[in-house]
Amino acid sequence: AVEQVCFSDKILLNKIDMLSGEDNAEEQLLGIEKELRALNPNASIQRTTFSKVDPSDILNINAFDLKRVLDFDPGFMDEDAEHEHDATVTSVAIKTAGEVNIKLLQTWIRRLVIEDGANLYRYKGVLAVKGMDKKFVFQGVGMSFLGDFDDEVEWKEGEVRDNRFVFIGKNLKHDFYREGFRACFATPENSELRFPIGATVEANVGVFQKGTVVKHWDNGNAYRIEIEDGNKSNVWAPIDHDAYIRVVAVA
Repeated sequence: AVEQVCFSDKILLNKIDMLSGEDNAEEQLLGIEKELRALNPNASIQRTTFSKVDPSDILNINAFDLKRVLDFDPGFMDEDAEHEHDATVTSVAIKTAGEVNIKLLQTWIRRLVIEDGANLYRYKGVLAVKGMDKKFVFQGVGMSFLGDFDDEVEWKEGEVRDNRFVFIGKNLKHDFYREGFRACFATPENSELRFPIGATVEANVGVFQKGTVVKHWDNGNAYRIEIEDGNKSNVWAPIDHDAYIRVVAVA
């Protein structure tokens, strides 16, 4: 927990409602914030209740500083440096050559952070993005994702452009993370989408429901799908992967 606070650029102080009704509630909160600032004086602190937070408050705040992370954790780039603490906490690591499509990558990470952030304790990575000489470096704690192209970390001539990342958290689905990342690769296979506009598909809305593809590449998402729910609700599939959109199951 101390390491997470030290790495963070934004700290979410949750469950403040537990102090409601106490005469010294504000004093206790200020005391907690003082201890947090003693560990990390540069991080902003946002009070929350029931983990309610606007995604715009925690995504793309562009505060990542690779030098600060390396000063605190020289093993940042070492995928073997993480350790499991109990049976439910595991790490998903991948190292593979290739280049990723930045739009697919950002959409995939945004979806992961919003939907699975409560289970993500820490994550980090260094990625090769097609058409960019700089390395894309990211790290995060929970729902606080920080990532950008680092001006001081470029691919050297002749260096293998590979990708390395590790996600550490609780009850993580390893195959889902690995396959989702591979779907972000900038390859001919993912430049053309499987389902044409007008196709009947099943979309993941918590459970899979039947719908119709109405648009490709809508707001950075691979598909926009109109669900057959009587309300013509529209949902998005961020990448062309069976975890989000699939062929209609045969009854």
